[in-house]
Amino acid sequence: MKIRLVAFDLDGTALDDEKNLPERNRLALAACAERGILIVPCTGRLAAGIPQEILELGVRYAITVNGGAIEDLREERTLDLQLVGRETALAVMQLAMSRPGIMCDAYADGRGISEARYYDHLEQFGIPPQIVKMIRQTRTKVPDMLEYISRPQTAVNKVNMYFADLRERELMREQLKRFPDILVTSSVVNNLEINGAGASKGPALKRLAGLLDIDIGETMAFGDGGNDYSMIETAGIGVAMENAEEELRAAADYVTGSNNDAGVALTIEKFILTG
Repeated sequence: MKIRLVAFDLDGTALDDEKNLPERNRLALAACAERGILIVPCTGRLAAGIPQEILELGVRYAITVNGGAIEDLREERTLDLQLVGRETALAVMQLAMSRPGIMCDAYADGRGISEARYYDHLEQFGIPPQIVKMIRQTRTKVPDMLEYISRPQTAVNKVNMYFADLRERELMREQLKRFPDILVTSSVVNNLEINGAGASKGPALKRLAGLLDIDIGETMAFGDGGNDYSMIETAGIGVAMENAEEELRAAADYVTGSNNDAGVALTIEKFILTG
């Protein structure tokens, strides 16, 4: 099968547990780009959170905030945008912020915002050190997140939650079911990510392929978390990492090595570079 586009999640997939890009992955992705195959980060992060070592591989397009945005990085244009309704975002954030064991912040206007009570105490919410570092690098502290979100001109991209107690996570997931206009996913065991109902990696991949006149059967996608499920189902070849959730591995066309063992490269080498 001819592959014209390779989409890949970052955390837990293309990046190892230390948030670095393994050299073997770098070489495999660069080889794809040299062959004219589009390499597309498909992440829950904002575009500003994509590591420079990924961008230097020749990335033009990126799917960000779990499919909430499709970006042309070269021309600095947003090609597609799926937002969280402002009133819904406020209600969801108020629900989380009323509970002491939940860390809550948001992506709005293409930037991460946080309050000091969360930003300065991330370690108290069971967040691994590597993710703590990433959060602090990609958030701006604001005095009042709810006031910021309430501004009429503010566009809400995503609401993020981390839980010190996993029982709280399950209770919150149940409570969020009363909001019909959101999509709730997760990327690690103790978080929830709240997007607008139209924001999902699979539909975003299909929209991008359509914009580029690429048949969806000519795409390959890699992922490890619940927020990758729709992308793995949608792609021509959906690849789950060895470290992926069991449900994702079951849904995938192929299971590769772990993120720490350059699993992305192992599959690219097998299906693309040897073809």
